[in-house]
Amino acid sequence: MMHRPHGLTLSRRLFLGGALGSMAAAATAHAADDILVGPAPTATSDQTTKLIVAGSAETPCGTWATRLAPDMAKELEQPPFDLTFTTGWDGVTGANLFDAQEQLSSASSTLLVPGTALMAAMAGDSRVHYAYQRWSPVLTICQPCVVVGHVSLHRSLGIILSGKTTRVAVSTPTGPELPTLLAFDLLALRPLPVSGYATPDDAMAALTNGLVDAIQLPMDAALKERLDALATKGFIPLFLNTDAPPMPTPADLALPPPFLTILQQERRTSTPAFLPQAWQAIASAASLKAALVLPLLTPPAKVARWRHAAETCAARLNLQQIALANGQTVLSGTKCIASYDMATPDVNAGMAFRRWLALNLPRWKSTPSAQPLPPAPAQ
Repeated sequence: MMHRPHGLTLSRRLFLGGALGSMAAAATAHAADDILVGPAPTATSDQTTKLIVAGSAETPCGTWATRLAPDMAKELEQPPFDLTFTTGWDGVTGANLFDAQEQLSSASSTLLVPGTALMAAMAGDSRVHYAYQRWSPVLTICQPCVVVGHVSLHRSLGIILSGKTTRVAVSTPTGPELPTLLAFDLLALRPLPVSGYATPDDAMAALTNGLVDAIQLPMDAALKERLDALATKGFIPLFLNTDAPPMPTPADLALPPPFLTILQQERRTSTPAFLPQAWQAIASAASLKAALVLPLLTPPAKVARWRHAAETCAARLNLQQIALANGQTVLSGTKCIASYDMATPDVNAGMAFRRWLALNLPRWKSTPSAQPLPPAPAQ
């Protein structure tokens, strides 16, 4: 029987072990590079990039999608996006589609979504099957609103004894006017939503006809004209549904204080716990006209590439002019992240908001619809 020299066998084992160790080290290094740098974009992956628009082409998200998509594709050096418009005014359908595609498909996709989809999730809407906390924002377009009416924000003894409600024009009780309802409740002014007024013109007509006591108006290009028209009939701006005055503000437009300033003046010691933080979150969400987001687990390199492209697009004069003409602000970079984070309440504030909504919705539904006030007696 022939025997191999022991030294030769040991050398081969050492050689094979060293080779396998080198291959493992190389694979580990390559994996680390993938984590730090991210996969290089390829023509195949770029062609499958889909931009899901949470709304139809006529919604603010749809309008901004057609404006942003060409610029973003150019900055990302990829073919044009595959725009997918969806139905629904509040963006829930599109957000659900985005979440389903991310779970069932390997194709790359992104989402342009309004803040009302975030509000629906905060309110516990049964249609919601997504968690917007798992999205990474790369660009946001914001537009706060102002509350106008004929309401005394100071809670006097006469108001307390009368038990009078403050009728607020809303599209639906859980629509984008929720910040106004919660604001009046924090001021102990007993808000009562009056549904069916989804446009500023409809809301103004209800206010001037005595159907409601307060309305919510977007701070768009037509705001000054609307405020001037309402001022002639005795209606004044009450507060801003934002935590800070919007910038820039036209010099000839007199704006009221932000709501939190009013709250500190009127109710310094009796503010319910966590509800002011909840108001801040839903007010921030209501001001989001559109947010461009990626899935949270997107590779860091891709997120960085998208955020850089978004910053470049946001700085372009044509987009800035469009936003300014519509009374909107385009945010990117750290400002975008901060504005999106403001719309994400912590657990305590989120639970307090849902509890407040659960207590008030039955009362609102059981209250009869508002009727026009009787005409004033002749003098």
